[in-house]
Amino acid sequence: MPASLYTSNSKPAKGGSRLQLIKFLKRSLILLAMIVALDQATGLVMHQLYFNAKSGKEYEINYAFTKVADDIIIIGSSKARRNYNTPLLADSMKMSCYNAGQDGQSLLFSYAMTQMILSHHKPKLIVVEMFPEELYYNEVHYDRLNVLLPYYADYPQVREVANWRGIRNTDTASAFYKLFPYNIEKIKLLSQAYRYNSMWFDLLKGIFIKQQIESGFFPLHNTLTEKEKQQYINKFEVMKRGERNRFIDPLKLKSLIRIINLCKENKLDVCMVMSPVLKRYNQDPVYILVNSLSKEMAVPLLDFTGDNRFNDIKYFADNHLNLTGATYFTSVLSSYLKNELSNKMKAK
Repeated sequence: MPASLYTSNSKPAKGGSRLQLIKFLKRSLILLAMIVALDQATGLVMHQLYFNAKSGKEYEINYAFTKVADDIIIIGSSKARRNYNTPLLADSMKMSCYNAGQDGQSLLFSYAMTQMILSHHKPKLIVVEMFPEELYYNEVHYDRLNVLLPYYADYPQVREVANWRGIRNTDTASAFYKLFPYNIEKIKLLSQAYRYNSMWFDLLKGIFIKQQIESGFFPLHNTLTEKEKQQYINKFEVMKRGERNRFIDPLKLKSLIRIINLCKENKLDVCMVMSPVLKRYNQDPVYILVNSLSKEMAVPLLDFTGDNRFNDIKYFADNHLNLTGATYFTSVLSSYLKNELSNKMKAK
């Protein structure tokens, strides 16, 4: 009897555990389906908000990526956005001009920008703003490539650069990577909502705060003091000394080379420009590298970083030029472009 009692009690226990497991799996699948549905719905709403925005940072990027149709286009970081007076350049060159510079970006973004622009428009000249410091590896420049993610599904032109977020500072030539080419970014991009992370506020702000896009030029109006200039220089030098393992980012160098090659393949003029800075570091290997690249690829390099004409704090707002400096710099730049490039461009 004890044996039969033990047996009869054990069977319901096994059946009950199976039933509980099935219930758990069903609930898990329902929860997963709800999460996927919510993710897809959120992504769809954000997609509509993003691509129907009429102002704000996202609209500026979308305009440059899909609508810009000017003869001269400036690409680069905030140094491009603040330092190039595009209305003045357009008037001087007798050509339309748009400033597609974006705050906080680097050559990585400029490469994606170039691919997007050339997919729908062939300008006569692309000016690549080259801030030397941007060629060094910087983790934050990969983080900021999140602005490309809304385009990932519909625009293959951005996928290469967007995927670099997942292999930053990775030795892709190693045997291990070739055996296991793991890219966490591709997994994250399975989520629709992920592509719009941290954009809610900017998109909503763009609905209520209208900002007209005309030339893409956003000048600074304040003027630097001598004390502030020295503080900026000291801060930068402390940062350089603190970064013991500074190295030129191979993906940024690849981006610069590919920008140049894309322009040549599309028979466009391209020019690299280093706009004025508070202090030039002559021994920085970036200068040697960019000069060598300019000669090797037969691309004009206009280096104003050591130009004494701009050695005056009245031209600077911080480490960027102010409106006075941008206007003066652009007049000098346009003179060169008119004398050296305008006849060639107009002959096309």
